[in-house]
Amino acid sequence: MKKVVYLITVFSLISCFGMSQKIEDLFSKTGTQITWLGIDFSHVKLIGEFSQFSEVGKTGTSVIRDKYFYGWNNLILNEYSKYNIEEMIRKENVNLKISAINKINENTSIEDLESDNPPNYSKEEISLFIKKYDFEEKDGIGLLLVADYLDKTKEEAKYHFVAINLSNNELLLCESFTSIPGGFGLRNYWAKTYYEVIISIRDYKYKSWKKMYGPK
Repeated sequence: MKKVVYLITVFSLISCFGMSQKIEDLFSKTGTQITWLGIDFSHVKLIGEFSQFSEVGKTGTSVIRDKYFYGWNNLILNEYSKYNIEEMIRKENVNLKISAINKINENTSIEDLESDNPPNYSKEEISLFIKKYDFEEKDGIGLLLVADYLDKTKEEAKYHFVAINLSNNELLLCESFTSIPGGFGLRNYWAKTYYEVIISIRDYKYKSWKKMYGPK
């Protein structure tokens, strides 16, 4: 009986570890499910005078949290032909599940949004952020952007592109990008910054990542 129990336990452990995703799975032709989780703005810092935009007005930070965090995330879904995650990572089917990130963004502290200095989060800090999240999807690899700062004074934004093992929120890949805003209106002005990240990964970074992390 003890031997049977032991064998069952070993088999269970093997099955569990077999489900664990590795970074190379993002670049392989296996059936690994890929899920786009959205843009995490819950740790972003707004630098400069954001209330100068007429549509934001005096209640700048609250409007940005309650309206624009949601709007920036949904823009990717509503204009997917432009913000195409599947093209970005060379996959035919990517799940789009941003509800968890939207809830996280909704609970962002307004008092902590504004800053005079960029946080420039480390990989270790990003990992701690991700570990606390509860995503609906628990299988495959999850992708998201973690917004670091939106700097109006320097006209610059920074994001961390993150790939995680959804079974345990383990960080598989984390790389930082800075980009320049542009366009008419607050939504489009900053949307250009994460659009540039998507394009940069699609046209340049994916190739170097695949060479570095892909199956040998």
